[in-house]
Amino acid sequence: MLLGSFYTGLSGLNANATALNVIGNNLANINTSGFKRSQTNFSQIMSDTIRGVNGSGNPIQVGLGTRTTEVQAKFEQGSIQTTGIKTHLAVQGEGFFAVSQDSRTAYTRSGNFGFDDEGFMVAASGGRVQGFLGTNPDGTVNTTGGITDLRIDFGEASQPSATSAVRFVSNLSAEGVNGDTYTSSIEIFDSKGVPHQLSVTWTKTPNQGEWNYSFDMPSGTVSPAAPNQGTGTVIFGADGLLAEVDGAPVNTIAANREILITNLDSDAEDILFRFDLVDIPDPTDLTQNTSFVTNFGSTYNTGTISQNGYGTGVLQDIDFSQDGTMIGFYDSGLTLELGRIALATFNNKLGLKQIDGGFYFPTAASGPASVDGEGTGGRGSIIASSLESSNVDIAEEFTALIVHQRGYQSNSRTITTADQLLQEALNIKR
Repeated sequence: MLLGSFYTGLSGLNANATALNVIGNNLANINTSGFKRSQTNFSQIMSDTIRGVNGSGNPIQVGLGTRTTEVQAKFEQGSIQTTGIKTHLAVQGEGFFAVSQDSRTAYTRSGNFGFDDEGFMVAASGGRVQGFLGTNPDGTVNTTGGITDLRIDFGEASQPSATSAVRFVSNLSAEGVNGDTYTSSIEIFDSKGVPHQLSVTWTKTPNQGEWNYSFDMPSGTVSPAAPNQGTGTVIFGADGLLAEVDGAPVNTIAANREILITNLDSDAEDILFRFDLVDIPDPTDLTQNTSFVTNFGSTYNTGTISQNGYGTGVLQDIDFSQDGTMIGFYDSGLTLELGRIALATFNNKLGLKQIDGGFYFPTAASGPASVDGEGTGGRGSIIASSLESSNVDIAEEFTALIVHQRGYQSNSRTITTADQLLQEALNIKR
């Protein structure tokens, strides 16, 4: 039994030495971005049962010390620190960034990213950050496809988009008399991204509340034929709001007209745009509408003009929105969604295998990665221009350091005591 005491103490030395090593690693990484501290857990080792449990007396069992059962990562949220660097990203909540690492996909909480000379977004290790590329028809990032390496090309020209909707938020004087005119202008774009100056002129007729409108564009021909001609008539009601457009009540039809422009000087495709006169939020209820053109007071003015086309531009800068969408800024003033950072979650993140650089590989214990965009499937949100700090607590680590240091010293004392007793046993023969 005395010899067994040596191995009991030795098991305690080994276990506490492992714990001290884990604590040292935690403290060494106190300033490592995205680092998650670890905790050592022990379990008892049983060696022998002196008296069985089948008799009438209580069992007598002797332990043989302890062993390390696991070194468990603690995935509590680290504090978020602003860095001011646009490519630095932090996860608030659940999820890991996906990075292509050594022909495999690794996962990390450290968003210390940048761009390499080929335009790929990369981690500090050189691995390529994974995300979603491609856009939906409305310009948002398509997150239904698979993830791929995120890449941009500074200096790349954006594809233009032809104007398909034009809006003038204007007021025509209620005191206007027959023959009064008022003109507003806006820049629109053709399919090649070439800008054109488009104007609409309002002319008062002799009839109460009635105005004619006509479009003009010097670099093209406004269609004179129905149904897409560039001329028409509107009538305002007693409340100063649109009542009729080209003879039809606005509460019975979608009053917004389509105008066609042909024979463009740029040899681009014809421009067919919707002339927004009325806001109709619900096409099934045309009684709920708002006039963009009004007939109030004595002033003529155009408060807001808008159109949805844009010309070509060169990518100058990027930034990230709070949902991880990468926004491109072009010298034409255009902003486009270029991609979105992917976030991965695991059924059992404690089963992940940690490797150098703060990366993790999935294992059979962790289960496969479930990858999607921010805010879905329990995933957290992405905070741009920030990094997640280590979640190491100095006070907690130093307290554990003292406990395991005393544990190591106590077990070493067990060994020296057993050695002294063994020496006494050897001295019996003298």
